[in-house]
Amino acid sequence: MLFLPPIPELSQFNWERITKQWNSLTLQTKTIADGAGQGEEFKALEQHVSRFVMSGDVAQLNNTLLKRKGVRVLTQLWIDKQEIRNGSLNEETIDYIQAKHPKLGMSSLMNLISLVYRYFDALVDGNIFHKLTAWIKQQIAQRVDERKNSSDTILSVLNSAKWLFDLTAPMALVNLAKQNHLDLNEQLKKLRLNELPQGRFLDICHAQYYLDTLREIPVGEQNDILHELLKHDVATMPFEDGKRIGHIALEIIIDRSAGAPSEVWQNFVLNMAGDPRIANTAKNYREWWKPIGEHRVKAVTSWLAKEDLRLFLGAIEEYANSTGDESLNRMFPARKRFLEGLYEHGFVRNARLMLGYQAASAVKKVLGTSLTTSYIQLKSMPQTSIIYLDCGDFHIVEGSHNFKLWIYMGLPSERVTNYSLTELTHNDLTVRFPNEFRKNLPNGKKLAIQHSPTSWQKNAIDFLTENGVELDLEKLFDKANYRRYVSRYGLPVVRINTQEKNLFEVNLLNALQVYQPIKAKELVGILEKEFNMVIDSQAVNAKLYSMLLGKQVIVDDSYYWHLAD
Repeated sequence: MLFLPPIPELSQFNWERITKQWNSLTLQTKTIADGAGQGEEFKALEQHVSRFVMSGDVAQLNNTLLKRKGVRVLTQLWIDKQEIRNGSLNEETIDYIQAKHPKLGMSSLMNLISLVYRYFDALVDGNIFHKLTAWIKQQIAQRVDERKNSSDTILSVLNSAKWLFDLTAPMALVNLAKQNHLDLNEQLKKLRLNELPQGRFLDICHAQYYLDTLREIPVGEQNDILHELLKHDVATMPFEDGKRIGHIALEIIIDRSAGAPSEVWQNFVLNMAGDPRIANTAKNYREWWKPIGEHRVKAVTSWLAKEDLRLFLGAIEEYANSTGDESLNRMFPARKRFLEGLYEHGFVRNARLMLGYQAASAVKKVLGTSLTTSYIQLKSMPQTSIIYLDCGDFHIVEGSHNFKLWIYMGLPSERVTNYSLTELTHNDLTVRFPNEFRKNLPNGKKLAIQHSPTSWQKNAIDFLTENGVELDLEKLFDKANYRRYVSRYGLPVVRINTQEKNLFEVNLLNALQVYQPIKAKELVGILEKEFNMVIDSQAVNAKLYSMLLGKQVIVDDSYYWHLAD
């Protein structure tokens, strides 16, 4: 984990002088590096040192380190080979070299500088980073003090800018770029820091700059930073707390977007992490979605539900317009307002889009591009568009043409939660789903509503309110139809209050925490005994399956319920 303490004061440094002197540093570093591996003697010594380290022969290693060439070889191997770093880069070795070589050779010193910038925060285990940087700064100061005219030496640059050896240096550089109103690359070039060894130091500088910029750009706006963050090498770069740069970028985008992402930002999230509506055991889910928290997964799932709803409505509208279907055209505004109103209520947590091949063509026409959104193909229903909406306590299956509006007070079928499902038939939706619902929830309530212009909305509203769903009718109608509806039917009365429903869910979660794994019928007795709540098994089952879709709980093959991880 990278800790960033307060940024050091930078104004004291002579940036103009330092900028000029970095050229000299870079050239000399290259010269040293180019010559470091030449000669058979050097290669042979590398093999000896490697063998001593890997075999744990400390005595032989220390004997080799008595010579300056041995130190040069070991410091080069620290850069090149992880196993040598793991086996010998420790405080004991550093202390031994310091004792035997109060003044390092230039090659060894430059190797240590390269080592620090290449691996930077990866060296923070124990006290190694601070041990190394203190050693380097002492060696630099020693050399600068020994020279009468030190202003033109490469070491005087590092001696003046000791903050470059601090873990706060990347943050300091990012803030310096902001103060100077410069792009980070421009700031790095100005200081010649872009010519440092490529590695974690420069990676962190860029990552910090990208993320800081992402926090500051206007919400939903296109920016070149988005393109940079999508690059695989950038997105997968380790950052902090076990997360990658991509994870932090996702958190920023999702949190800043709230419930209304722009198309640009939504596409960024999907391009970075893929669709979260997959099994939580899938590799992509574990890799990208699990680390950023369930609440963000739910937020993006809700975004995608809105997108699926938009495509569904677009398909109906396009078909109605292209065919001149007057009845469909007349019904469309009311159906559109009703479904969008459910989303505005905050009910919609997930959706599955279903399209016949002609309906899919209509959606593509609306989009103007190829259809990339995942959808279930409707077999032998070429013109039909259907949407499944998970609204928590209730579920809706709504379709175009003569398809009824189905409302279920519980999960209609476990098949809609299976993201490997690619095809459904009319019989699946109108016969198999109701039968599965009846089997799983014998007392479960459902209603299939014919789209009659004068009664379908009232039937839906009455059914929902009778089953405890509180509705704001102004969200479900346009202004004229709202006044007409209220004048004719009045406002609906909710049978079960929201507080009781919320308490039901809380008590179920508390019961699972203590008694999991457990079957639904056993939870009925626990709710009554422990919480004085009398709920029938059908209602418990319905609630559990609703919570399953919200990924609050899981159920195994033996129908034992557990809390989700």
